[in-house]
Amino acid sequence: MGGKLRRFVQASCLVLFCLLLGMAKTGSFFGLPSDLFLRLDPLVGTAIPLVTRTVIPALFPAVFTILLAVLAGRIFCGWLCPMGATLDIFGSAARRLLGRGKSGKRHVSAPVPRSLKYLVLAVILTAALCGVNLAFWASPIPLTTRLYALVLYPLGLEGIGQGLEAVSPLLERLGAVDWLYWHPDTRYFYTSCFIGAFWFALSVLESVRPRFWCRYLCPAGALLGLFSRFAFWKRHVSTNCTSCGRCSAQCPMGILKENPALSQRSECLTCQACVSACSHNAVSFGFGNSPSAFSFSHQPTLPSRRAFCAYLAAGATLAGLSHADALCPSMASGGLVRPPGSRPETDFLNRCLRCGECMKACPTGGLQPIWFQAGFSGMFTPFLDPRSGACRPDCAACGAVCPTQAIHALPLEEKKWAKTGTAVIDRKTCLAWAEDRRCMVCKENCPYGAVDVVEQKGHRAPVPVVHEKRCYGCGFCEKHCPKSPPAIVVEPVGALRLNDASFEKTAKAAGLELEPGQHQGRTAESNEGKLGIPPVFLE
Repeated sequence: MGGKLRRFVQASCLVLFCLLLGMAKTGSFFGLPSDLFLRLDPLVGTAIPLVTRTVIPALFPAVFTILLAVLAGRIFCGWLCPMGATLDIFGSAARRLLGRGKSGKRHVSAPVPRSLKYLVLAVILTAALCGVNLAFWASPIPLTTRLYALVLYPLGLEGIGQGLEAVSPLLERLGAVDWLYWHPDTRYFYTSCFIGAFWFALSVLESVRPRFWCRYLCPAGALLGLFSRFAFWKRHVSTNCTSCGRCSAQCPMGILKENPALSQRSECLTCQACVSACSHNAVSFGFGNSPSAFSFSHQPTLPSRRAFCAYLAAGATLAGLSHADALCPSMASGGLVRPPGSRPETDFLNRCLRCGECMKACPTGGLQPIWFQAGFSGMFTPFLDPRSGACRPDCAACGAVCPTQAIHALPLEEKKWAKTGTAVIDRKTCLAWAEDRRCMVCKENCPYGAVDVVEQKGHRAPVPVVHEKRCYGCGFCEKHCPKSPPAIVVEPVGALRLNDASFEKTAKAAGLELEPGQHQGRTAESNEGKLGIPPVFLE
């Protein structure tokens, strides 16, 4: 019964995780924040406040996860964590593909110590104390969110698009012509291959050893394991135990291999697979101490002092390299346009989880992850790519779903003043400037009226000019520019990157005139039809 209940809860949490991620554009789902599981991640709730030296109220739910470990052990890992459920699914599929199945060996010897995850935890926390965020590399919920938001979601939409194309003759016969013009929001991220390869490798390792990540690598599991040593809800084994080994064969963590009657609290996921496997009703979970002589407790397999000190030094070294990376102008910014409302670059990098929530929430697909454009410390962080999608004036979804507030959660009245950059015209490639051809695409698509066409001596056709004070950096001009590469691009010139000050007051003090809809003619929204065809005014 316990195993069936666990699988039901586990599946329900995974479905809820996917629903919350799918509703990222709205920011919530029946009152639940779309970033709920990110807030529950114990490593995120511990590392990010250490990095920022700030109490972040949105991460308070992580305290609940830690208290749950004190009460019932690593129940979050075994019952609630979407990464655990995903690994169970992927591992089972990999075992079938590799011909292992249920009858194959579940435990294969591997020279990997369980103490490794404690060393990974030491590296991350040491770097956090040094002011560098490395949690996004190994924290389970950001890893899982990246998989679903940046790999599985785009692939799923692409599959839907290909399916509609395949059945187009049937749709025409049925009169459902509108479906033929529905193009799914598929975005191919540069980092998708890396993320997919990482999870493929984990799936292969899962086929060799169930819960490989949880056993050897997960720093969040190591953190919860330290607290689960004091858990009140424990595994008990009665004298009915015959040492048949069935529970050992079914334990996904492999902690019963040496002695089925031994309970190692720091490693136990309280999954109750041992309870379901026992035919003698000798295994149970409950509060208090068992009267049985077979109830034991093992301390966690902690690393040696020498290894622990070495990994502390490694964490400090990585922090130093990240700091040096951030100080290098050629690597730190790379001319990147960050989402509207982003904090200053250093604080932004320290807070950003690289989870992909903001990219999933962006309705235009304009937010994309970067590779090395911002250096090692900036990998996977979001930037605005107008060629993929511009920033709409009526949207502030990216800030609403950011659990660490690397992107401020701004109301629309405040967000419209959060200037992201300035459009710059390349006069050597612009149709009007370089070829003396009449083109008004950038002017007609600018929602802020920041582009004018003026008469210029030596040119028969009027040429576009950008008013910096009126330019928001939304990227509509770059997105719709008929030139490839575009002759007008957004650069982070004049971008407002604030910590706590008001964007509106700061922008007005700087003389900015960021009022969308103040120009004459068509708005950017009116140019976004079903087919996504921009207007072109060429002579």
